[in-house]
Amino acid sequence: MPDTLESIMAELRARINTENTKTKVSPKEIEEMKSHTVVVLPAGGRGLRIRNEAQSGDINKAMMKINGLSMIEKAIQDYSSAGIKRFVVLTGFLAEKVEEHLGDGSRWGVEIKYSCDPDGRKVGNAGAILHALNNGSLDDTSTSIIHNPDDVIVGMNRPYGDVFLEGQVKAKKNGCVATFVVVPDTPFQYSGMIIENGRVKDVTKYPPIAIPAHTGITIFDPEVYSYFRRLVSLEAESSFENVVCPVLAREKRLFAINIPSECWIPVNDLKGLEKVKTALSHAG
Repeated sequence: MPDTLESIMAELRARINTENTKTKVSPKEIEEMKSHTVVVLPAGGRGLRIRNEAQSGDINKAMMKINGLSMIEKAIQDYSSAGIKRFVVLTGFLAEKVEEHLGDGSRWGVEIKYSCDPDGRKVGNAGAILHALNNGSLDDTSTSIIHNPDDVIVGMNRPYGDVFLEGQVKAKKNGCVATFVVVPDTPFQYSGMIIENGRVKDVTKYPPIAIPAHTGITIFDPEVYSYFRRLVSLEAESSFENVVCPVLAREKRLFAINIPSECWIPVNDLKGLEKVKTALSHAG
C-alpha cells in the first residue's frame, strides 16, 4: 500500500502521543479537587491583530463577545456550572475595564480576585502568575487551572472543568505535578503533500498535522509554585511554557491529557471568533 499523507500522520501520531488509559479516577476524587481549585484567567494581553480587524481599540481581547457573552464571561460561567467557584483574573491592558466588566463574581455565585501586572510592565504569563503569588491573589495552597479565555472550549460531552481535574488527578497518581491540556493534531493552514525527488506523490488540502498542540490550558499542583519562585523573574517578560514547563518535562513531572481537536477553538482573529459563534449556535 503506497504511503499517503494520512497514513504517515497516523503512524506519527501513534509514535508521539500515547494516552494514559490505565489510571482510574473516581467522580468523588474530582469533586474533592474542586474545593481547593482556583481558575486563573490571563486577561492582560492586547490582542492587537483581532482588535485591529474588529476596529475595537478600546476593548480588552478577553471582553470580545460571542453570541452576547464575552469570552472571559463564558469561561467563568462554564467553570462555575462545573462547581469551581474561585477565580483569579490576571490583568494588564485596560485592567480597570476588565474589573468593571466582571465585578466581584457574585452574579455567577463565584469569587473573583484580580492581580494587575506590576508597575504596568508586561511580564508575560509566568511573571503574572508569580506576581499573583507574591501579592496573595493566588493562594499557593490551591491547585490552579490556567486558562486563556480566548482558547474557547466547545462541544465537550461533559463539563470540561471535570475533564481537566480528572487529568490532574491522573497526573498526581503518576508522579506528575502539572498537566497540559492538548489536542492530538491541528489543521495545517495550507495544502500539505509528500514529495519524492521533486515529484508530488500525495496532496491534501488542510491536512491535520499529528503533533500534539497545547490548548493554552494548564493545571498546576501547588508544588509547581516553587518552580515559579525559583525560575521566573519579574524583570523580564516570560511564559511558563518556555521557562517552567521544560524543567518539569525534563524531570518527568509534566503530564498531558487529550481533548478532541474540534472542541478547541483558539480565537486569534475574526475568523476564529466567527468559528466559535457558529459552534456555540449549533451546540445550543
